[in-house]
Amino acid sequence: MAWRRPPGAGVGARGALALLALTLCARGARGRALEWYSAVVSTEYVDPQTNRTVWSVSESGRFGDSSPKEGAQGLVGVPRAADRDPEGCAPDTSFLVPAPGGRGTAPWVALVARGGCTFKDKVVLAAQRNASAVVLYNEERYGNLTAPMSHAGTGNIVVIMVSYPKGREILDLVQKGIPVKMTIGVGTRHVQEFIGGQSVVFVAIAFITMMIISLAWLIFYYIQRFLYTSSQFGSQSHRKETKKVIGQLPLHTVKHGEKGIDVDAENCAVCIENFKVKDVIRILPCKHIFHRICIDPWLLDHRTCPMCKLDVIKALGYWGELEDEQELPTPESTPGSVLAANLSITLEDDDRSDGSNLPSSSTNESVPQCDATFKEDAGENTALLETGRSDPQRGGPVC
Repeated sequence: MAWRRPPGAGVGARGALALLALTLCARGARGRALEWYSAVVSTEYVDPQTNRTVWSVSESGRFGDSSPKEGAQGLVGVPRAADRDPEGCAPDTSFLVPAPGGRGTAPWVALVARGGCTFKDKVVLAAQRNASAVVLYNEERYGNLTAPMSHAGTGNIVVIMVSYPKGREILDLVQKGIPVKMTIGVGTRHVQEFIGGQSVVFVAIAFITMMIISLAWLIFYYIQRFLYTSSQFGSQSHRKETKKVIGQLPLHTVKHGEKGIDVDAENCAVCIENFKVKDVIRILPCKHIFHRICIDPWLLDHRTCPMCKLDVIKALGYWGELEDEQELPTPESTPGSVLAANLSITLEDDDRSDGSNLPSSSTNESVPQCDATFKEDAGENTALLETGRSDPQRGGPVC
């Protein structure tokens, strides 16, 4: 038997997937886009050995998060004790700015190493020394890479980071007393999307929730399917055995002039139609009669008489649930009752009933019979079928 999936199946799984999609798409609430600008670093100095101007330019720097994205220029200055404190974190740090005739009031750029203190502390200290910009060079272990810098609260001073090789190159020149002029320009805008730590946790929780919902729905789906299939098999087996029991109830064909049934007044309580000649009727143990085609489906579903609510299955001697392997017992007979095993009724039409008066010696001599008659039940206005009984003293049938 094909089992149809119940309506709405899969709604739980689709809802969980939609939840995960909304989580990943909520970039503004859960994650954020990192926007940063590269910096164009240009250096210029005079080589004392060749007396030639050495000029270089590269987009190798990176602006800090809180730095204004604008250009700056000036001579490069480094901490005087750069060998011992290149980070420029000490409160009394002073800067060396090699220049013809001294630093004076010309704008200058502070060059410090990363580490030792926060980015903010370095920038604030250099700003207090009137630096127009601050250049940090990265640690040696990072090679040519730069990193994002967070230094909120440092004002409008330009802050960039350069790689370790670039920073050490400029530092060596300044320590030798060579004036180095640096020009900082705005480079390319970069946008990098990423998911924060809280977003990762939220997505993980959403994924686990989706898996739990899907698993629960699958368990519920297969349990319902198993119960539905079991109930269908059980119902078919039960109806099959019930149909066998109903088949033991006696049948009778209504004929002309039959006593006990008024074809103009009697009717079937199921279809509310009068009995007619040649109608096949079913006789229940409670003596109520109905059309066979009306009462059989009723008994399969209800097992009770439509008029008196008698349990027909129990009245025939069957108790409890019917099983496929159980052999149907033969119900015991009671005096005056109608048994299906002892009842043999021949379906006859009008023509054959007219010819029933012809002599039939072979049939009458072999088995003495009496015509079955119906008596009117005054209380319930139904027909009773009375079978012939033998008189032990006379040795013949008593009608």
